[in-house]
Amino acid sequence: MSAETSVNDSTILDVRGLRKTYGGVVAIKNIDFELQAGEIHGLCGENGAGKSTLVKTLGGLVAPTEGEITVGGVQLKAGKRTDPRLISIVHQELSIIPDLTVLDNVLIGDPAAGEFLRRTAHAKAVRRQLDEIGLAHVDLNAPARKLSLAEQQLVEIARGVVRGAKILMLDEPTATLSDSEIRRVFKAVRLLKERGSTIVFISHRLPEVFELTDRITVFRNGERVTTRPTTEFTTEQLVQAMIGREVGSRHALAEAVSVTASKSRLKLRDFAVPGRFKKLSVEVGEGEVLAVVGQLGSGADAVVEAIAGLRPGYAGVIELDGSVVEVRSIADAIKASIAYVSEDRAGKGVFLEAPIETNIYSSILDRVSHFGLVRRSEARERARNLAAQFQIDARRLPHDVSTLSGGNQQKVSLAKAVALEPRVLILNEPTRGVDIGARTEIYKQLRELARRGMSLVFFTTDIEEVHELADRVITIFRGSVVSDRLTAEVSMDDVLRDILHGPESSTQEVAA
Repeated sequence: MSAETSVNDSTILDVRGLRKTYGGVVAIKNIDFELQAGEIHGLCGENGAGKSTLVKTLGGLVAPTEGEITVGGVQLKAGKRTDPRLISIVHQELSIIPDLTVLDNVLIGDPAAGEFLRRTAHAKAVRRQLDEIGLAHVDLNAPARKLSLAEQQLVEIARGVVRGAKILMLDEPTATLSDSEIRRVFKAVRLLKERGSTIVFISHRLPEVFELTDRITVFRNGERVTTRPTTEFTTEQLVQAMIGREVGSRHALAEAVSVTASKSRLKLRDFAVPGRFKKLSVEVGEGEVLAVVGQLGSGADAVVEAIAGLRPGYAGVIELDGSVVEVRSIADAIKASIAYVSEDRAGKGVFLEAPIETNIYSSILDRVSHFGLVRRSEARERARNLAAQFQIDARRLPHDVSTLSGGNQQKVSLAKAVALEPRVLILNEPTRGVDIGARTEIYKQLRELARRGMSLVFFTTDIEEVHELADRVITIFRGSVVSDRLTAEVSMDDVLRDILHGPESSTQEVAA
């Protein structure tokens, strides 16, 4: 038995010899893993490294091929759904039921609530937990669909808190959240730790892993590589353990364009969405990559959505290559040669239960059809070329997108948008929930698109992404532009200061 995973009196979870195979494919092999009571344990690794399979196995959603799982000295039955009071999992993809109330979403599936929900008996406890994680403003009886994506994520976490789970597993819980909301999540996680719960924190945002966790376990190729106290890792050592090689920065991938020398491609004049962001005027050069950055709720995300046709009530003018265009819908955007990649790849970016090749050419059916019939050979040829461009294994093209890791699903979403051959590509959180290896590949391909003359505008809440991908960054605070600068001339601290505090004189809210 490895000294790294030795069991002692404080061990709350003990996994021994865990193995899972799907046909001839080994997802995880011979995993020994343990958790100490009251710790926050980081789980790191690329998409496809085995983290998700481990989580699903611990939750009883997947039956292991071999191995044993013990929680608090009690051995779990293979393939049987784990009692959520023992292990509660908050998955990356939300399980919120939109038409149920917030209260019912928190209580549903909780054994303590009974087969027929005793709502009144549990309402006070739910109210208290929501208040503690920053959702005091949320009405328990409001339908969940009225909440923002970030608020829904916090409700998911509250579900585990209310159940008093011995082990709470958080899979990318901050991927959709702003910095202030991330603070709320961290507060809730630390509160659970104080109460004696054990937390597993899965995230591709390494600064969060270093800030929050006590120990880190790294997975690679279905195996546990190492488990060590967080303080014994540097960022470089952690990345190298995750991917088995060094990852270069964006500056090694491509040279930034000369903004002053590039031809104007996209121009926004007195551009605004009432209630979301105030008038701004911006120019984007041909082949330039522009980041629009701000906290969720700042209006920064609404800027890219409006350019892409998702905010038909915008005011002002959009100009493309010197011609004014009306973009009141996604169809208008496509007609104007503007393509969009959603932040919600599973819900809006791809068709999970359709083949990869079908997904890729689905945006250009009119170009690969004749009299309403798809010319299969031409469609598949285009799909193969785009798959090669984004390093998607051609052998997997007939398989459904749901069989891919999150990073590869995002590549499919990107390929689908690039199939339109747009002059402007708009991206909302381009690498949300994508591991560091796939993220680097995506950055490389996006920079290559820019090198060929495509202009890119993206919104992100990941400040590191700005420095990895963008030539220029616009920061937004409470609906107003704070700064517009070359990325090379600003630090991460500068960007954070702008989006958290805005200009010192800024006191006005966005006009209603």
